[in-house]
Amino acid sequence: MKSQNDEYILVGKVGKPIGLKGWAKINSYTRPEENIGNYESFFQGSKKKPISIESSKKSGKNLIIKFKSIDTREDIEILKNNDLFIKAIDLPELKDNEFYWKDLIGMEVYNLKKEYFGKVKELIEAGSGDVMVIKEDRDKSILIPFEYGDYVKEVKDNKIFVDWDRDD
Repeated sequence: MKSQNDEYILVGKVGKPIGLKGWAKINSYTRPEENIGNYESFFQGSKKKPISIESSKKSGKNLIIKFKSIDTREDIEILKNNDLFIKAIDLPELKDNEFYWKDLIGMEVYNLKKEYFGKVKELIEAGSGDVMVIKEDRDKSILIPFEYGDYVKEVKDNKIFVDWDRDD
């Protein structure tokens, strides 16, 4: 993820043009992927230039999008491979025990015995669920599923407590 910070959140990337009227495939990083259509305004590219959505829909297996004032294949071709951001303040409110990945990165991870594992470096999407990549002080990474209630027991005060034993 390039150019992401606390003000802007990367939610997708403009893909290849579809047809002649300014539609493009969209690579959505939202879950479910159709949720990208819930946002009306985006900021595109590294300069975060504002752009508004006109419409989005499924086309076969692909999600496609049409931006306002983009009406030709040539116009949308210029935006191909541009990242799409939203403002962090536009993210929906979360329910209890729901978290945005951006908020988990950098948190310290401990097991229930209060043994320190390291800090969350990143989260990855695996077939069965999300996985925390925890960077230890010893340049080693630990992978722990982020399954609240099963492995993740508590998240508070910039700490994540997990039901997981160290393999030293």
